[in-house]
Amino acid sequence: MRLTHPIRLTLYVISIGLWLTGALWLVFHYFMVQQTAFGPSPHPLEHWWLSLHGLFGFLTLWMFGWLWGRHIIWGWKAKRHRVTGGLLFLLLLLLVLSGYFLYYPPSDSSLPVIAVLHWSIGLSLVIPFLLHRFWRPSHKGRD
Repeated sequence: MRLTHPIRLTLYVISIGLWLTGALWLVFHYFMVQQTAFGPSPHPLEHWWLSLHGLFGFLTLWMFGWLWGRHIIWGWKAKRHRVTGGLLFLLLLLLVLSGYFLYYPPSDSSLPVIAVLHWSIGLSLVIPFLLHRFWRPSHKGRD
């Protein structure tokens, strides 16, 4: 099932918002630390990028639920784009789980590993997304 233009636009806005706020949080967290009289301090906008990222994360979960019922199941049954769609599903699942464990870490020592896993998957997700959206295999739309 091909997505209608309004649904595709909604998906793009949410996806770009999620990716951009996550990337901006990384930049502000790692490269915009401010030195104060009391030592290093986070940039004031870091909190807002993380808050917006959380908002877009919730919107992504909503959109994923919608896509599950109207796009993913249909595409899987039709045997269309299984490799790229399956990869997107797996990576999104890992992002959801790692995002959950960022808030509720199994241990304090695991937090840095979970964080790097989360943002490295998130930053790279654009590649399988673009492949899924634009790659048309020569064997009748199946991959």
